[in-house]
Amino acid sequence: MALIYCDGDNDLARGYAKGAAEALVMIYPNHSWWVECKQGVLVIKHFGISGTIGMVCHCSTLNCSAAAFKSEITRAAGELLERADLPRGPYVGQPVLSFDGDDEIEEHFADHPPLLMRVIH
Repeated sequence: MALIYCDGDNDLARGYAKGAAEALVMIYPNHSWWVECKQGVLVIKHFGISGTIGMVCHCSTLNCSAAAFKSEITRAAGELLERADLPRGPYVGQPVLSFDGDDEIEEHFADHPPLLMRVIH
């Protein structure tokens, strides 16, 4: 079981966030996700990675078909996992020790270590 947080600034935005979170839970089980959709931007964060690092998807550029939406969201989240040296797939308790990003992100990551997580069965 994982923690999932979804929010949006209106009902439509909360629906986008919920749809994205549902796709992520199916593709990447046991990972804890923070998904927000505010002011036309969908932000995907992982609870195991420092709180200010996430993937941004502009809602205006997301494809409206369900399959394409799911594909774009899971691709962005998968890239986030790979940058944190986590495998694409189920979370099995491995800690995030580093983050592959630009120098500013890596410097911030060093100052703000990730939360420790464990898998809850």
